[in-house]
Amino acid sequence: SDLITLDAANIGATYLWSTGANSQTITVNTTGNYAITVTNSVICSATDNINITIIPLPVVNLGNDTSLCSGQPITLNAGNAGSTFLWSNNAITQTISPTTSGVYSVTITNSIGCLNEDSIQITFIPYPVVNLGNDTSLCIGQSLILDAENIGSTYLWSMGASSQTITVNTTGNYAVTVTNSGICSATDNISITIVPLPVINLGNDTSLCSGQPITLNAGNSGSTFLWNNNSIDQTISPTTSGVYSVTVTNSTGCANEDSMQITFIPYPVVNIGNDTSLCIGQSLTLNATNIGSTYLWSTGASSQTITVNTTGNYAVTVTNS
Repeated sequence: SDLITLDAANIGATYLWSTGANSQTITVNTTGNYAITVTNSVICSATDNINITIIPLPVVNLGNDTSLCSGQPITLNAGNAGSTFLWSNNAITQTISPTTSGVYSVTITNSIGCLNEDSIQITFIPYPVVNLGNDTSLCIGQSLILDAENIGSTYLWSMGASSQTITVNTTGNYAVTVTNSGICSATDNISITIVPLPVINLGNDTSLCSGQPITLNAGNSGSTFLWNNNSIDQTISPTTSGVYSVTVTNSTGCANEDSMQITFIPYPVVNIGNDTSLCIGQSLTLNATNIGSTYLWSTGASSQTITVNTTGNYAVTVTNS
């Protein structure tokens, strides 16, 4: 409340106030009637009185300092309808609706000129920006780290995790809600699809005779192929011994590989000599050579050599490996 000083003047006189004070001046701050008797030279007295009315100031309460999310509405109400208002942003209305952070204060003057003021700090907090990226396909065996960013915020993933990042390797929809300053939240989600690798089976390691044809087929039509002989076809037809491998990449970028050992075995060289005439009583040893092979003579013998002493046609089949 304001303080009012009442002055009886007449320096050097004696004073008697209705409050009991005997000073020339008194200070009052309550409603009431105040009287003074002034006596000079202890003889002559005079009296006066004044009626004081203390009027309460307008009651202003804009509320506690407030934080809210950008774009959220807030209205500050100074109350005291019928008074005059002056806000720190120069508004003269009873209410204002701030949209930017700052300290907002208002001065209220009521109909008899008494004024009061209050202020409030308004803080608008921006929403977090959450971007987990585009929907993604992964190959079996691959994983992806999802990062909600916004360091210092709180996180809640659809699978219950509360960390800033998670690692995923299974098909599904993953969502995260990020809350900053404990107030403003934003959500994003991403769909992850796990794609199987191409299935490749070139077959078991194979041995065959020199010159025999063989075709290796990587399957997976429509994929891309890279063989270790630099071929980019789905099939190859090797003609020399070696390990043949292929990497197959499907349309979603998933790759797999397989390999196969091809061994070309040369035919045995068989020469049991020119046609021959023998005298009765003579014999001839026929040798199929190719030690370690298997033999089948037209006589039924299975040895490397046979001895003949009768007229006839003698044949042998030699099989190596």
